[in-house]
Amino acid sequence: MTDSILVVGGGIAGLHAALECANAGARAIVVERGPVAGGRLAATMLESSAIGDRSEGTRTPLFNALVDNENIEIMTLSELQGIEGKPGNFTVSIREQARFVTDACTRCKNCHTVCPQVSPNEFDAGLTHRKAIYTPMSDTLPEAYVINIEDCLNTPPNYLPCNRCIEVCDDQAIFFDMALDTVHRRQVGAVILAPGFRTEEPIRFAELGYGKHPDIVTSAELQRLLEDPGPTGGYASKPSNEEYPESVLLVLDNPSPFALYIVASQVHQLLEQDVEKVNVLILSPPGDDSVEAGRAMAADHGVDVFWGAMFKVDSAAGGGLEVSYEDLTSHRFQRGCYDMVVLCNDVEPPQGLGELAESAGVELAQSGYLAVSGGNGTAIGSSRPGVFIAGCGSGAKNIKMSLAEAQAAARAATDLLDPRILGTADEAADEAGAEHRIPPAVQDDMRQQLEQLLYALINRP
Repeated sequence: MTDSILVVGGGIAGLHAALECANAGARAIVVERGPVAGGRLAATMLESSAIGDRSEGTRTPLFNALVDNENIEIMTLSELQGIEGKPGNFTVSIREQARFVTDACTRCKNCHTVCPQVSPNEFDAGLTHRKAIYTPMSDTLPEAYVINIEDCLNTPPNYLPCNRCIEVCDDQAIFFDMALDTVHRRQVGAVILAPGFRTEEPIRFAELGYGKHPDIVTSAELQRLLEDPGPTGGYASKPSNEEYPESVLLVLDNPSPFALYIVASQVHQLLEQDVEKVNVLILSPPGDDSVEAGRAMAADHGVDVFWGAMFKVDSAAGGGLEVSYEDLTSHRFQRGCYDMVVLCNDVEPPQGLGELAESAGVELAQSGYLAVSGGNGTAIGSSRPGVFIAGCGSGAKNIKMSLAEAQAAARAATDLLDPRILGTADEAADEAGAEHRIPPAVQDDMRQQLEQLLYALINRP
């Protein structure tokens, strides 16, 4: 008999599920394979306004609510290794890798200054750089620095060829003699899988001009620029000179539902930042008769939408970027000049999802995501009883849908626990839970119109 639930994945969906479980009186154990909680949206979890309107009026979990809730345990640099038992009484094995930095770390930055190893910062979409010992951003959970041992000069079997960080650490918080990994065994009543997603690599955009000019960026890079705190304080700026763009073209060559959602959101965010000219180019043929009506709607908001082929982008003689393409509506060759060009990348199943499925004893769908098999109400069940799926583990979803699934999965998971052993959350936890529960959907009219427009433009339901 146990009062615990395992949540695999420390992104928005996983942390929201953990909060829901904790506020129901259960103990939530969050296993996150990265060095900090929050996943790709970690920077947005400091304050509710940071997420922008991508959550469509839905509350998102914040770090302070997680830290203050005694029913939540977060294990970073950890992965699920196996599940034994049956619903209500699982034994799970969790492999935790060494952080090499203890909680005594006060983030004085002395170690970061002297570390000689430099790598792109994955949490900033590669727009900034980090050291082998680092913190991904200014505020994280946990707060202590972490050593990426694969980047460090002390990568096993090396034995301290470099100890610069140790020499300058006044906190005495760095230890390279920690065990490389530790296996924990816990009793849980249910498991929620919320592994998130992976943004496709930009290498396929090389033929569209990516890498030729710093102001040709991916939508993942633009999104990080639009987030606060972030590399540019939440404002889109040109990587070439950090000036604000007056014109931006978003190019979509794979109009999937998720890609359309991201484009619509970023269009809205750019317009909010008073970017004078925001256009969308869809590299596919136009749809049916609703196209002209869709264009009229777009024009009302100052956004022009085009359908094209044979896309090309080069540096313009007078500065900026010259874009040329075949307009599939007018059947003419078009040219235009923009300050920034954004190539919209789609998402893929997260790295290691196959291994996670094997460890959890669940099936994968043909899409490469976790296979779903119904559930309790709106909760999504996996092929294994007692194991539930939330968020993008079963396919790409927007934030609102991910949070709704996380809430439903948490309810289904807590239903497997004996209510007699569930603790009663204290008043502070109740207030935090009330703040972060999903209220009725509040749609932003302009953002909704833009999203509906883009769906209509390619004749999707």
